[in-house]
Amino acid sequence: MVDPVRFWWPDAPGPEETVPELLASRVAVVGDTTALIAPSLVRGDEIAWTYRELADRVAVAAGALAAAGVGPGDRVGVLVDNDGAAEAHVAYHAVHRLGAICVPLNTRYVARELAYVLGFVTPAAIVHGPRFRPLLEQVAQGEVLLDVSTGVLEAPHPAVDAVPVRGDDDADWLFTSGTTGRPKAVALSHRGSVACGYQGVGAWGVRPGSVYQSFAPFFTSTGSHTNLLGCLAAGCTYVVEPEFDVHATLDRMQRHRTTSVFLISSVLALILDRRTPAELDAYDFAALERICYGGQPSSQAFYRRTRSEIGERWGVELVNIYGLTEGGTSGIMLVADDHLEALDRMGDNGLSIGRTGFREWVGFEVRRTDSETTTAPGEVGELCLRGPSTMSRYVSDPEATRRALPGEGWLRTGDMATTDDAGFVYFVDRNAALIRRGGLNVSSVEVEGVLLEHPGVAEVAVVPMPNEVLGSDVRAVVVPVGVAPDPAELIDWCAQRLADYKVPVRVDFVEALPRNGMNRVIKGVLTGDADAMT
Repeated sequence: MVDPVRFWWPDAPGPEETVPELLASRVAVVGDTTALIAPSLVRGDEIAWTYRELADRVAVAAGALAAAGVGPGDRVGVLVDNDGAAEAHVAYHAVHRLGAICVPLNTRYVARELAYVLGFVTPAAIVHGPRFRPLLEQVAQGEVLLDVSTGVLEAPHPAVDAVPVRGDDDADWLFTSGTTGRPKAVALSHRGSVACGYQGVGAWGVRPGSVYQSFAPFFTSTGSHTNLLGCLAAGCTYVVEPEFDVHATLDRMQRHRTTSVFLISSVLALILDRRTPAELDAYDFAALERICYGGQPSSQAFYRRTRSEIGERWGVELVNIYGLTEGGTSGIMLVADDHLEALDRMGDNGLSIGRTGFREWVGFEVRRTDSETTTAPGEVGELCLRGPSTMSRYVSDPEATRRALPGEGWLRTGDMATTDDAGFVYFVDRNAALIRRGGLNVSSVEVEGVLLEHPGVAEVAVVPMPNEVLGSDVRAVVVPVGVAPDPAELIDWCAQRLADYKVPVRVDFVEALPRNGMNRVIKGVLTGDADAMT
Protein backbone atom coordinates (compact mmCIF):
# COMPACT_ATOMS: atom_id res chain seq x y z
CA MET A 1 0.00 0.00 0.00
CA VAL A 2 1.30 3.46 -0.92
CA ASP A 3 2.05 5.64 2.09
CA PRO A 4 -0.79 8.21 1.76
CA VAL A 5 1.21 10.96 3.41
CA ARG A 6 4.28 10.63 1.18
CA PHE A 7 2.10 10.21 -1.89
CA TRP A 8 0.27 13.49 -1.44
CA TRP A 9 2.98 15.36 0.45
CA PRO A 10 6.39 14.18 -0.82
CA ASP A 11 8.06 16.83 1.35
CA ALA A 12 6.09 15.86 4.47
CA PRO A 13 8.17 16.61 7.58
CA GLY A 14 9.31 13.78 9.78
CA PRO A 15 7.90 12.64 13.12
CA GLU A 16 9.47 15.58 14.99
CA GLU A 17 6.90 17.97 13.48
CA THR A 18 4.70 19.85 15.96
CA VAL A 19 1.08 20.93 15.65
CA PRO A 20 1.96 24.65 15.08
CA GLU A 21 4.50 23.64 12.42
CA LEU A 22 1.90 21.48 10.70
CA LEU A 23 -0.53 24.40 10.47
CA ALA A 24 2.19 26.76 9.23
CA SER A 25 3.32 24.32 6.54
CA ARG A 26 -0.21 23.94 5.19
CA VAL A 27 -0.70 27.71 5.07
CA ALA A 28 2.48 27.93 2.99
CA VAL A 29 1.30 25.31 0.48
CA VAL A 30 -2.53 25.50 0.35
CA GLY A 31 -3.18 28.80 2.15
CA ASP A 32 -6.11 29.81 -0.05
CA THR A 33 -7.87 26.43 0.18
CA THR A 34 -10.94 26.27 2.42
CA ALA A 35 -9.76 24.63 5.63
CA LEU A 36 -12.89 24.64 7.78
CA ILE A 37 -16.64 24.81 7.29
CA ALA A 38 -18.24 24.79 10.72
CA PRO A 39 -20.92 26.32 12.97
CA SER A 40 -19.86 29.48 14.81
CA LEU A 41 -21.28 30.76 18.11
CA VAL A 42 -20.00 34.27 17.41
CA ARG A 43 -21.62 34.53 13.99
CA GLY A 44 -24.62 32.31 14.64
CA ASP A 45 -24.15 30.61 11.31
CA GLU A 46 -21.77 28.41 9.36
CA ILE A 47 -18.33 29.86 8.57
CA ALA A 48 -15.93 28.93 5.77
CA TRP A 49 -12.29 29.87 6.44
CA THR A 50 -9.23 29.28 4.32
CA TYR A 51 -6.05 27.95 5.89
CA ARG A 52 -4.62 31.47 5.87
CA GLU A 53 -7.70 32.93 7.55
CA LEU A 54 -7.68 30.17 10.16
CA ALA A 55 -4.01 30.80 10.96
CA ASP A 56 -4.60 34.56 11.28
CA ARG A 57 -7.43 33.96 13.74
CA VAL A 58 -5.29 31.51 15.69
CA ALA A 59 -2.53 34.09 16.12
CA VAL A 60 -5.02 36.64 17.48
CA ALA A 61 -6.69 34.07 19.76
CA ALA A 62 -3.28 33.14 21.15
CA GLY A 63 -2.89 36.80 22.08
CA ALA A 64 -6.22 36.67 23.91
CA LEU A 65 -5.17 33.58 25.85
CA ALA A 66 -1.79 35.13 26.68
CA ALA A 67 -3.58 38.22 27.98
CA ALA A 68 -5.65 35.90 30.20
CA GLY A 69 -2.44 34.55 31.72
CA VAL A 70 -1.90 31.37 29.71
CA GLY A 71 1.72 30.42 29.12
CA PRO A 72 3.92 27.47 28.10
CA GLY A 73 3.06 24.23 29.90
CA ASP A 74 -0.28 25.49 31.21
CA ARG A 75 -3.39 23.41 30.64
CA VAL A 76 -6.38 24.99 28.90
CA GLY A 77 -9.77 23.27 28.97
CA VAL A 78 -12.03 23.51 25.92
CA LEU A 79 -15.70 22.90 26.75
CA VAL A 80 -17.57 23.67 23.54
CA ASP A 81 -20.30 21.82 21.66
CA ASN A 82 -20.06 21.39 17.90
CA ASP A 83 -22.34 24.42 17.53
CA GLY A 84 -19.16 26.35 18.31
CA ALA A 85 -16.79 24.12 16.34
CA ALA A 86 -15.24 27.14 14.60
CA GLU A 87 -14.20 28.65 17.93
CA ALA A 88 -13.09 25.27 19.31
CA HIS A 89 -10.72 24.76 16.37
CA VAL A 90 -9.25 28.23 16.77
CA ALA A 91 -8.80 27.65 20.51
CA TYR A 92 -7.11 24.29 19.91
CA HIS A 93 -4.43 25.80 17.70
CA ALA A 94 -4.10 28.94 19.82
CA VAL A 95 -3.33 26.86 22.92
CA HIS A 96 -0.54 25.08 21.04
CA ARG A 97 0.82 28.34 19.65
CA LEU A 98 1.52 29.36 23.26
CA GLY A 99 3.24 26.07 24.07
CA ALA A 100 0.34 25.15 26.37
CA ILE A 101 -1.58 21.86 26.59
CA CYS A 102 -5.10 21.54 25.18
CA VAL A 103 -7.60 19.54 27.26
CA PRO A 104 -10.88 18.87 25.39
CA LEU A 105 -13.63 18.47 28.01
CA ASN A 106 -16.61 16.14 27.68
CA THR A 107 -19.67 18.29 27.00
CA ARG A 108 -21.95 15.64 28.51
CA TYR A 109 -20.35 15.67 31.95
CA VAL A 110 -22.50 16.56 34.94
CA ALA A 111 -21.13 18.70 37.78
CA ARG A 112 -19.62 15.79 39.71
CA GLU A 113 -17.65 14.51 36.73
CA LEU A 114 -16.48 17.92 35.57
CA ALA A 115 -15.37 18.87 39.08
CA TYR A 116 -13.16 15.78 39.27
CA VAL A 117 -11.55 16.44 35.88
CA LEU A 118 -10.91 20.13 36.61
CA GLY A 119 -9.40 19.24 39.97
CA PHE A 120 -7.10 16.79 38.24
CA VAL A 121 -6.09 19.09 35.37
CA THR A 122 -5.89 22.44 37.28
CA PRO A 123 -6.28 24.44 34.07
CA ALA A 124 -5.15 28.05 33.83
CA ALA A 125 -8.22 28.86 31.73
CA ILE A 126 -11.36 27.24 30.34
CA VAL A 127 -12.63 28.17 26.89
CA HIS A 128 -16.35 27.39 26.88
CA GLY A 129 -19.67 27.76 25.15
CA PRO A 130 -22.40 29.87 26.80
CA ARG A 131 -24.57 26.95 27.92
CA PHE A 132 -21.79 25.70 30.20
CA ARG A 133 -21.42 28.90 32.23
CA PRO A 134 -23.88 27.86 35.01
CA LEU A 135 -22.21 24.46 35.31
CA LEU A 136 -18.74 26.00 35.46
CA GLU A 137 -19.81 28.49 38.11
CA GLN A 138 -20.74 25.48 40.28
CA VAL A 139 -17.42 23.66 39.94
CA ALA A 140 -14.73 26.10 38.76
CA GLN A 141 -11.84 26.56 41.16
CA GLY A 142 -10.50 29.97 40.19
CA GLU A 143 -9.77 29.29 36.52
CA VAL A 144 -10.20 32.11 34.01
CA LEU A 145 -13.48 31.46 32.16
CA LEU A 146 -13.60 32.58 28.52
CA ASP A 147 -17.01 32.41 26.83
CA VAL A 148 -16.25 32.09 23.11
CA SER A 149 -19.70 33.35 22.09
CA THR A 150 -18.68 36.86 23.25
CA GLY A 151 -15.85 37.05 20.71
CA VAL A 152 -13.24 37.00 23.48
CA LEU A 153 -10.78 35.13 21.23
CA GLU A 154 -10.94 37.75 18.48
CA ALA A 155 -9.48 41.25 17.98
CA PRO A 156 -8.38 43.69 19.44
CA HIS A 157 -5.84 41.33 21.00
CA PRO A 158 -2.50 41.56 19.17
CA ALA A 159 -1.27 38.44 17.42
CA VAL A 160 1.57 36.58 19.15
CA ASP A 161 4.39 34.51 17.70
CA ALA A 162 4.46 30.76 18.24
CA VAL A 163 6.36 29.51 21.29
CA PRO A 164 8.93 26.86 20.28
CA VAL A 165 7.97 23.33 21.39
CA ARG A 166 9.56 19.93 20.86
CA GLY A 167 8.06 16.82 19.33
CA ASP A 168 8.00 14.96 22.65
CA ASP A 169 6.36 17.82 24.58
CA ASP A 170 2.75 17.24 25.67
CA ALA A 171 0.30 18.64 23.14
CA ASP A 172 -3.01 17.32 24.45
CA TRP A 173 -4.58 15.52 27.37
CA LEU A 174 -7.62 13.49 26.36
CA PHE A 175 -9.83 11.86 28.96
CA THR A 176 -10.95 8.29 28.46
CA SER A 177 -13.27 6.03 30.44
CA GLY A 178 -11.08 4.44 33.08
CA THR A 179 -11.36 0.76 33.91
CA THR A 180 -10.76 1.66 37.58
CA GLY A 181 -13.80 3.92 37.77
CA ARG A 182 -12.30 7.37 37.22
CA PRO A 183 -11.53 8.88 33.81
CA LYS A 184 -7.85 8.67 32.90
CA ALA A 185 -5.95 11.53 31.27
CA VAL A 186 -4.13 10.29 28.17
CA ALA A 187 -1.09 12.43 27.32
CA LEU A 188 -0.36 12.77 23.61
CA SER A 189 2.83 14.46 22.48
CA HIS A 190 3.09 16.80 19.52
CA ARG A 191 4.81 13.98 17.65
CA GLY A 192 2.00 11.57 18.52
CA SER A 193 -0.76 14.04 17.69
CA VAL A 194 0.73 14.91 14.31
CA ALA A 195 1.30 11.23 13.53
CA CYS A 196 -2.37 10.63 14.33
CA GLY A 197 -3.22 13.26 11.73
CA TYR A 198 -0.98 11.71 9.12
CA GLN A 199 -2.56 8.31 9.67
CA GLY A 200 -5.98 9.96 9.36
CA VAL A 201 -5.06 11.02 5.83
CA GLY A 202 -5.01 7.40 4.74
CA ALA A 203 -7.87 6.28 6.95
CA TRP A 204 -10.24 8.90 5.54
CA GLY A 205 -8.87 8.74 2.00
CA VAL A 206 -8.41 12.52 1.91
CA ARG A 207 -5.97 14.69 -0.06
CA PRO A 208 -5.76 18.31 -1.26
CA GLY A 209 -9.16 19.09 -2.79
CA SER A 210 -11.05 16.55 -0.67
CA VAL A 211 -14.03 17.51 1.48
CA TYR A 212 -14.31 15.49 4.69
CA GLN A 213 -17.43 15.61 6.89
CA SER A 214 -18.05 14.42 10.45
CA PHE A 215 -20.31 15.03 13.44
CA ALA A 216 -17.81 13.62 15.98
CA PRO A 217 -17.75 15.86 19.09
CA PHE A 218 -14.58 17.88 19.66
CA PHE A 219 -13.95 16.22 23.04
CA THR A 220 -13.47 12.79 21.44
CA SER A 221 -10.16 11.63 20.02
CA THR A 222 -11.89 11.26 16.65
CA GLY A 223 -13.08 14.87 16.73
CA SER A 224 -10.02 16.63 18.09
CA HIS A 225 -7.32 14.43 16.58
CA THR A 226 -8.11 12.05 13.76
CA ASN A 227 -10.51 14.48 12.08
CA LEU A 228 -8.99 17.88 12.83
CA LEU A 229 -5.36 16.87 12.37
CA GLY A 230 -6.07 14.40 9.57
CA CYS A 231 -7.68 17.10 7.45
CA LEU A 232 -4.89 19.50 8.37
CA ALA A 233 -2.23 16.97 7.32
CA ALA A 234 -4.06 16.41 4.02
CA GLY A 235 -4.61 20.10 3.32
CA CYS A 236 -8.27 19.41 2.60
CA THR A 237 -11.60 20.90 3.75
CA TYR A 238 -13.13 19.76 7.05
CA VAL A 239 -16.93 20.10 7.35
CA VAL A 240 -18.08 19.89 10.98
CA GLU A 241 -21.70 19.12 11.73
CA PRO A 242 -23.36 20.66 14.81
CA GLU A 243 -24.93 17.29 15.59
CA PHE A 244 -26.16 14.22 13.79
CA ASP A 245 -29.54 14.45 12.09
CA VAL A 246 -30.36 12.11 9.23
CA HIS A 247 -31.85 14.76 6.94
CA ALA A 248 -29.35 17.51 7.82
CA THR A 249 -26.37 15.18 7.46
CA LEU A 250 -27.42 13.93 4.04
CA ASP A 251 -28.31 17.47 2.92
CA ARG A 252 -24.91 18.75 4.05
CA MET A 253 -23.14 15.93 2.19
CA GLN A 254 -24.93 16.98 -1.00
CA ARG A 255 -24.50 20.74 -0.50
CA HIS A 256 -20.77 20.65 0.23
CA ARG A 257 -20.03 17.87 -2.27
CA THR A 258 -18.49 15.77 0.47
CA THR A 259 -15.92 13.23 -0.71
CA SER A 260 -15.41 11.34 2.59
CA VAL A 261 -17.75 11.11 5.57
CA PHE A 262 -17.36 9.55 9.01
CA LEU A 263 -20.45 7.81 10.39
CA ILE A 264 -20.32 5.41 13.33
CA SER A 265 -22.03 2.07 12.78
CA SER A 266 -25.13 3.04 14.76
CA VAL A 267 -25.59 6.16 12.62
CA LEU A 268 -25.30 4.17 9.40
CA ALA A 269 -27.99 1.87 10.79
CA LEU A 270 -30.24 4.89 11.45
CA ILE A 271 -29.80 6.13 7.88
CA LEU A 272 -30.73 2.70 6.53
CA ASP A 273 -33.75 2.43 8.85
CA ARG A 274 -35.10 5.96 8.33
CA ARG A 275 -34.56 6.42 4.60
CA THR A 276 -35.80 4.12 1.85
CA PRO A 277 -33.51 3.35 -1.10
CA ALA A 278 -35.68 5.64 -3.24
CA GLU A 279 -35.26 8.51 -0.77
CA LEU A 280 -31.50 7.99 -0.74
CA ASP A 281 -31.45 8.01 -4.55
CA ALA A 282 -32.96 11.51 -4.51
CA TYR A 283 -29.67 12.93 -3.20
CA ASP A 284 -26.76 13.86 -5.45
CA PHE A 285 -23.71 12.16 -3.99
CA ALA A 286 -21.65 12.10 -7.17
CA ALA A 287 -18.63 13.51 -5.32
CA LEU A 288 -18.74 10.93 -2.51
CA GLU A 289 -15.84 8.45 -2.57
CA ARG A 290 -15.63 6.87 0.88
CA ILE A 291 -17.77 6.24 3.95
CA CYS A 292 -15.75 5.54 7.08
CA TYR A 293 -17.40 3.93 10.06
CA GLY A 294 -16.52 2.39 13.39
CA GLY A 295 -17.68 2.62 16.97
CA GLN A 296 -18.45 -1.03 17.59
CA PRO A 297 -17.85 -4.37 15.84
CA SER A 298 -20.11 -4.77 12.81
CA SER A 299 -22.06 -7.88 11.94
CA GLN A 300 -22.05 -9.70 8.63
CA ALA A 301 -25.72 -8.76 8.10
CA PHE A 302 -25.00 -5.08 8.81
CA TYR A 303 -22.13 -4.93 6.36
CA ARG A 304 -23.94 -6.81 3.58
CA ARG A 305 -26.93 -4.47 3.89
CA THR A 306 -24.76 -1.35 4.02
CA ARG A 307 -22.72 -2.49 1.05
CA SER A 308 -25.83 -3.28 -0.99
CA GLU A 309 -28.03 -0.28 -0.13
CA ILE A 310 -25.31 2.36 0.15
CA GLY A 311 -21.90 1.20 -1.06
CA GLU A 312 -22.91 -0.38 -4.37
CA ARG A 313 -25.85 1.96 -4.88
CA TRP A 314 -23.69 5.08 -4.63
CA GLY A 315 -20.48 3.55 -5.92
CA VAL A 316 -18.52 4.40 -2.76
CA GLU A 317 -15.89 2.59 -0.71
CA LEU A 318 -16.77 1.46 2.81
CA VAL A 319 -13.98 1.50 5.40
CA ASN A 320 -14.24 0.18 8.95
CA ILE A 321 -11.70 1.61 11.40
CA TYR A 322 -10.62 0.31 14.81
CA GLY A 323 -9.08 2.68 17.31
CA LEU A 324 -8.91 3.86 20.89
CA THR A 325 -7.90 7.10 22.59
CA GLU A 326 -4.60 5.69 23.81
CA GLY A 327 -3.67 4.48 20.33
CA GLY A 328 -4.68 7.41 18.15
CA THR A 329 -5.51 6.25 14.65
CA SER A 330 -4.47 2.66 15.09
CA GLY A 331 -4.10 1.88 11.39
CA ILE A 332 -6.21 -1.29 11.68
CA MET A 333 -8.91 -0.92 9.06
CA LEU A 334 -11.10 -2.90 6.71
CA VAL A 335 -11.02 -1.29 3.26
CA ALA A 336 -13.36 -2.22 0.41
CA ASP A 337 -11.42 -5.16 -1.05
CA ASP A 338 -10.57 -6.44 2.43
CA HIS A 339 -14.29 -6.46 3.31
CA LEU A 340 -14.98 -8.93 0.52
CA GLU A 341 -12.09 -11.18 1.49
CA ALA A 342 -13.03 -10.93 5.17
CA LEU A 343 -16.60 -11.99 4.40
CA ASP A 344 -15.28 -15.10 2.65
CA ARG A 345 -13.12 -15.85 5.70
CA MET A 346 -15.86 -15.44 8.28
CA GLY A 347 -15.93 -18.07 10.99
CA ASP A 348 -16.93 -18.29 14.63
CA ASN A 349 -15.43 -14.87 15.40
CA GLY A 350 -17.55 -12.99 12.87
CA LEU A 351 -16.38 -10.22 10.55
CA SER A 352 -12.79 -9.02 10.87
CA ILE A 353 -12.12 -5.49 12.18
CA GLY A 354 -9.37 -5.22 9.57
CA ARG A 355 -5.66 -5.45 9.12
CA THR A 356 -3.04 -2.77 9.29
CA GLY A 357 -3.29 -0.19 6.53
CA PHE A 358 0.05 1.50 7.25
CA ARG A 359 2.52 -1.34 7.39
CA GLU A 360 5.55 0.97 7.53
CA TRP A 361 4.00 3.05 10.32
CA VAL A 362 1.95 0.77 12.50
CA GLY A 363 2.45 -2.70 13.89
CA PHE A 364 0.21 -4.99 15.89
CA GLU A 365 0.47 -8.28 17.68
CA VAL A 366 -2.00 -10.50 19.48
CA ARG A 367 -0.23 -11.70 22.63
CA ARG A 368 -0.86 -14.37 25.22
CA THR A 369 -1.79 -12.64 28.45
CA ASP A 370 0.15 -15.06 30.63
CA SER A 371 3.50 -15.02 28.84
CA GLU A 372 3.50 -11.94 26.58
CA THR A 373 4.34 -14.19 23.62
CA THR A 374 2.66 -13.84 20.23
CA THR A 375 -0.33 -16.08 19.59
CA ALA A 376 -0.69 -18.42 16.65
CA PRO A 377 -3.44 -17.73 14.06
CA GLY A 378 -6.80 -18.65 15.57
CA GLU A 379 -5.58 -18.35 19.15
CA VAL A 380 -7.18 -15.67 21.36
CA GLY A 381 -4.98 -13.10 23.06
CA GLU A 382 -4.74 -9.39 23.86
CA LEU A 383 -4.47 -6.98 20.93
CA CYS A 384 -1.32 -4.84 21.23
CA LEU A 385 -0.43 -1.89 18.98
CA ARG A 386 2.78 -0.11 18.17
CA GLY A 387 3.05 3.12 16.20
CA PRO A 388 3.95 6.82 16.36
CA SER A 389 0.46 7.96 17.41
CA THR A 390 0.27 5.99 20.67
CA MET A 391 0.08 7.88 23.94
CA SER A 392 3.08 9.02 25.96
CA ARG A 393 1.58 8.03 29.30
CA TYR A 394 -1.41 8.24 31.61
CA VAL A 395 -0.97 11.55 33.42
CA SER A 396 0.04 11.14 37.09
CA ASP A 397 -0.57 7.38 36.97
CA PRO A 398 2.75 5.57 36.57
CA GLU A 399 1.32 2.18 37.53
CA ALA A 400 -1.40 2.31 34.87
CA THR A 401 1.18 3.57 32.39
CA ARG A 402 3.49 0.66 33.18
CA ARG A 403 0.67 -1.84 32.60
CA ALA A 404 -0.45 -0.24 29.33
CA LEU A 405 3.02 0.44 27.89
CA PRO A 406 5.13 -2.68 28.53
CA GLY A 407 8.06 -1.41 26.47
CA GLU A 408 9.53 -1.23 22.96
CA GLY A 409 6.72 1.11 21.88
CA TRP A 410 3.87 -1.37 22.46
CA LEU A 411 0.44 -0.44 23.80
CA ARG A 412 -1.80 -3.03 25.44
CA THR A 413 -5.38 -2.27 24.37
CA GLY A 414 -7.19 -4.58 26.80
CA ASP A 415 -9.23 -5.89 23.85
CA MET A 416 -9.19 -9.62 23.18
CA ALA A 417 -8.69 -10.65 19.58
CA THR A 418 -7.42 -13.33 17.25
CA THR A 419 -5.85 -13.33 13.79
CA ASP A 420 -5.80 -15.55 10.72
CA ASP A 421 -3.04 -16.50 8.30
CA ALA A 422 -3.80 -13.50 6.06
CA GLY A 423 -3.24 -10.96 8.83
CA PHE A 424 -6.90 -10.16 9.49
CA VAL A 425 -7.75 -9.25 13.09
CA TYR A 426 -10.95 -10.56 14.67
CA PHE A 427 -12.46 -8.86 17.68
CA VAL A 428 -13.38 -11.39 20.38
CA ASP A 429 -14.25 -9.26 23.40
CA ARG A 430 -13.75 -5.68 24.48
CA ASN A 431 -12.07 -4.93 27.78
CA ALA A 432 -14.53 -6.35 30.30
CA ALA A 433 -14.75 -3.10 32.25
CA LEU A 434 -15.88 -1.02 29.25
CA ILE A 435 -19.27 -0.86 27.55
CA ARG A 436 -19.44 0.64 24.06
CA ARG A 437 -22.65 2.67 23.68
CA GLY A 438 -23.29 4.65 20.52
CA GLY A 439 -19.60 5.14 19.87
CA LEU A 440 -18.77 6.24 23.43
CA ASN A 441 -17.08 4.20 26.15
CA VAL A 442 -18.81 3.68 29.49
CA SER A 443 -16.75 2.46 32.44
CA SER A 444 -18.80 -0.19 34.23
CA VAL A 445 -16.63 0.37 37.32
CA GLU A 446 -17.51 4.07 37.39
CA VAL A 447 -21.26 3.36 37.16
CA GLU A 448 -20.94 0.66 39.83
CA GLY A 449 -19.18 3.13 42.12
CA VAL A 450 -22.03 5.63 41.81
CA LEU A 451 -24.67 2.97 42.50
CA LEU A 452 -22.79 1.69 45.55
CA GLU A 453 -23.14 5.16 47.09
CA HIS A 454 -26.92 4.62 47.22
CA PRO A 455 -28.00 3.33 50.65
CA GLY A 456 -30.23 0.68 49.10
CA VAL A 457 -27.45 -1.02 47.11
CA ALA A 458 -25.29 -3.73 48.71
CA GLU A 459 -23.59 -5.05 45.57
CA VAL A 460 -23.85 -4.27 41.88
CA ALA A 461 -22.52 -5.42 38.53
CA VAL A 462 -22.93 -3.20 35.48
CA VAL A 463 -23.01 -5.06 32.17
CA PRO A 464 -23.89 -4.36 28.53
CA MET A 465 -27.33 -5.07 27.14
CA PRO A 466 -27.77 -5.42 23.35
CA ASN A 467 -29.21 -2.44 21.47
CA GLU A 468 -29.70 -2.76 17.71
CA VAL A 469 -28.96 0.93 17.08
CA LEU A 470 -26.41 1.89 19.74
CA GLY A 471 -24.65 -1.45 19.94
CA SER A 472 -25.11 -1.73 23.70
CA ASP A 473 -27.13 -0.20 26.52
CA VAL A 474 -26.11 -0.04 30.17
CA ARG A 475 -27.76 -2.50 32.56
CA ALA A 476 -27.26 -2.71 36.33
CA VAL A 477 -27.72 -5.96 38.26
CA VAL A 478 -28.17 -5.08 41.95
CA VAL A 479 -28.13 -6.96 45.23
CA PRO A 480 -30.30 -4.70 47.43
CA VAL A 481 -29.96 -3.86 51.10
CA GLY A 482 -33.22 -5.26 52.48
CA VAL A 483 -36.22 -4.22 50.41
CA ALA A 484 -35.23 -3.38 46.85
CA PRO A 485 -35.59 0.30 45.92
CA ASP A 486 -37.60 1.33 42.88
CA PRO A 487 -35.48 0.87 39.71
CA ALA A 488 -36.49 4.37 38.62
CA GLU A 489 -34.99 5.73 41.83
CA LEU A 490 -31.61 4.17 41.04
CA ILE A 491 -31.73 5.36 37.44
CA ASP A 492 -32.47 8.90 38.62
CA TRP A 493 -29.66 8.60 41.19
CA CYS A 494 -27.24 7.87 38.35
CA ALA A 495 -28.69 10.58 36.10
CA GLN A 496 -27.85 13.20 38.72
CA ARG A 497 -24.23 12.03 38.94
CA LEU A 498 -23.24 10.74 35.50
CA ALA A 499 -23.28 11.86 31.88
CA ASP A 500 -26.49 10.78 30.16
CA TYR A 501 -24.90 8.05 28.04
CA LYS A 502 -23.55 6.33 31.18
CA VAL A 503 -26.92 6.05 32.94
CA PRO A 504 -28.40 2.51 33.11
CA VAL A 505 -31.57 2.02 31.11
CA ARG A 506 -32.49 -1.06 33.11
CA VAL A 507 -32.00 -2.20 36.72
CA ASP A 508 -32.55 -5.81 37.79
CA PHE A 509 -32.40 -7.20 41.33
CA VAL A 510 -30.89 -10.53 42.39
CA GLU A 511 -30.22 -12.22 45.72
CA ALA A 512 -26.53 -12.74 44.90
CA LEU A 513 -24.12 -12.04 42.06
CA PRO A 514 -22.56 -15.07 40.33
CA ARG A 515 -18.92 -15.51 41.34
CA ASN A 516 -16.08 -17.83 40.41
CA GLY A 517 -13.65 -19.68 42.67
CA MET A 518 -11.62 -16.48 43.14
CA ASN A 519 -14.81 -14.70 44.32
CA ARG A 520 -14.83 -12.49 41.23
CA VAL A 521 -18.17 -11.59 39.65
CA ILE A 522 -18.79 -13.57 36.47
CA LYS A 523 -20.27 -10.82 34.31
CA GLY A 524 -20.60 -13.13 31.34
CA VAL A 525 -23.38 -15.01 33.14
CA LEU A 526 -25.28 -11.76 33.57
CA THR A 527 -25.05 -11.01 29.85
CA GLY A 528 -26.17 -14.50 28.91
CA ASP A 529 -22.74 -15.91 28.06
CA ALA A 530 -22.82 -19.52 29.23
CA ASP A 531 -19.15 -19.98 28.32
CA ALA A 532 -18.21 -17.74 31.25
CA MET A 533 -19.40 -20.47 33.63
CA THR A 534 -16.47 -22.68 32.70
